[in-house]
Amino acid sequence: MPSWGIHLALANKLNKKLKLDNNFIIGNVLPDATNGISVKGISNVVAHFKTHYNFEGPNNPPINRIDAFLEDYGDKLDNPLILGSFVHLLTDNYYNRYFRENHTICMDGENRAKLNDGSIDKEVVPWKLKQEEFRKYASFLASINNIGKEVHLLDDTLKLSEDLKVKLNKQDFILILNRINSIIEDKNCETQNYRLFTQNELTQLFNECLDYLSNEFSSSGGKIKIKRR
Repeated sequence: MPSWGIHLALANKLNKKLKLDNNFIIGNVLPDATNGISVKGISNVVAHFKTHYNFEGPNNPPINRIDAFLEDYGDKLDNPLILGSFVHLLTDNYYNRYFRENHTICMDGENRAKLNDGSIDKEVVPWKLKQEEFRKYASFLASINNIGKEVHLLDDTLKLSEDLKVKLNKQDFILILNRINSIIEDKNCETQNYRLFTQNELTQLFNECLDYLSNEFSSSGGKIKIKRR
């Protein structure tokens, strides 16, 4: 999955097309917010595979089951928190598929990292290196003010959150917002020493994912339309 900074930057740009509000931005990180790692002190910790609908058994790559998400929330996609969560799962699948197809290779029954110079590193854990470099790229996005502006709790955020199967209270949302805003305000660019990707490659991936998401949604008469699945 991409880092929160990448999720937020994509959401910020997509939000300009959909003309929603901060609830959509918040929704874009909610599937990660309750795992007990991304946000410390959250009141209701829920396993990552449950919020991402992606547990298919040991040794299987995590693929978010969009159909399962829509079974639970298909009639609530007009809720920007839920729509944002939907975009999060689509984005994860897009990035993870690219990563698997371009930067992993199976050798001796194990996945190895295919580096940006074409070499294979048998020692590094591919998924860990991927997340490290996604964080570096998110730092770059923040340094060029591409993630967005400070996000605030809106008057209707708590009411909208009642549609979520994972229950969150006001203090939870304050913690989530503090985490979001700390990422937006982080201007310490860490783009050096990419090994898996290149910065140009990550920029191209970002733009291609944004095009993909933009084609999935349209806004008409104040309503969001989604491609039928």
